[in-house]
Amino acid sequence: MGDRNKSKFILMSNHKLQPVRGTKDLFGDDVKIFNAIINIATKCASTYGFNELQTPIFEFSEVFERNLGEASDIVSKEVYKFADRGDNFLTLRPEFTAGVVRAFISNGELQQILPQKFFSYGPIFRYDRPQKGRQRQFHQINFEVLGEENFYADVEMILLAAAILKDCGVLEQTTLEINSLGCAQTKMRYEEALKEYFTQHQAQLSADSKVRLEKNPLRILDSKDAGDIELCEEAPLIQNFFSDEAKNRFDSILELLTKFGIKTKVNPRLVRGLDYYTSTVFEFTMPVEGAQNTVLAGGRYDELIEKMGGKKVPAIGFAAGIERLMLLTKIAAKKSQPITVTYIAEEQKSSAFELAQRLRNKGFEAEFIFDGNFKKQMKKSNQNNSRFVLILGEDEIKNGEVMVKDFENSSEQKVKQELVLAYIEGKYNSVRL
Repeated sequence: MGDRNKSKFILMSNHKLQPVRGTKDLFGDDVKIFNAIINIATKCASTYGFNELQTPIFEFSEVFERNLGEASDIVSKEVYKFADRGDNFLTLRPEFTAGVVRAFISNGELQQILPQKFFSYGPIFRYDRPQKGRQRQFHQINFEVLGEENFYADVEMILLAAAILKDCGVLEQTTLEINSLGCAQTKMRYEEALKEYFTQHQAQLSADSKVRLEKNPLRILDSKDAGDIELCEEAPLIQNFFSDEAKNRFDSILELLTKFGIKTKVNPRLVRGLDYYTSTVFEFTMPVEGAQNTVLAGGRYDELIEKMGGKKVPAIGFAAGIERLMLLTKIAAKKSQPITVTYIAEEQKSSAFELAQRLRNKGFEAEFIFDGNFKKQMKKSNQNNSRFVLILGEDEIKNGEVMVKDFENSSEQKVKQELVLAYIEGKYNSVRL
């Protein structure tokens, strides 16, 4: 290898030893809280009758581009798109819904009995500006109901979302913002009114919103540009274009949410950031310094499945960013308290290792130090926050016993080897009681 190529290789190697901007490693307490949130979502999914569905992290680009809307920021600015060796254009998923719908359409057995309730979780990829609670690779929990148009399904999804936020300890700090995009007739009339209004102020629109004006004027309401936001304050309100059916449906949802103790704030400017939304849209928001304030969001998308080539199937869904919840949650990382198995001399090492395996086979968390004198082993047991230390020495081996040190109450007890598992289990049970 030439000197020039060698130096280039060294530079590349050093660069690649750092995480890519907008990504991060998870370890320690962060992993425990991350998994606790997934466990909460999994438990709530089961309670509400959802089945887990996992889709690939990349799809053919058309799955997202055709269905999220070309005017959406996600498609126009944020997707990770690449060509594979077969000249196919693939996109790392920037959200779950389009992939879930693709899975529903391409797996016929999923369409046999409706409604279908799907729960998913995993990584999401967006080439976005990294900020607090938002990375370029982040993770979401995601819920979809396919094949149910009754407004009770909208309410049930919001109640499920509230249950997850409550178990994460953040519900009381959030505000449920909700709106309706009405029926197809409502949306069409409203888009015409918005186009007329924003055309009159076209010179004041941001460059992005000038594009949105031509492709989908509703997207302008989702703009983060200060000038656009000011213009939106005087824009027509969608409620003025509701059909009787759309008005009655939205009123019924609000009434039922109130009945179940869910406080709502009707936000007539709320449209969500993707083109496929219809009827009910909602966000749980919470002021977060230095970060976006949406904690969990979703809505109804009754036309998407048909648009993607399937049958006409109504649907609703929501998602929440796990990293965002990690910033807000009151969940404390559960401290591990393993059992450390130690030995006095090398002659007892094999017996101690066998005891550690017996503990693990019974489901106990057991630590074993392969090398080190007894003093180092005890030091390690303190460092790993052990609840018990089991000690095997020459006398213990000869008498078929184990010395059990219980750090909970600073006690020591010699226990027969055949009884040690039951003894430890009894100790744990007494603490639980």
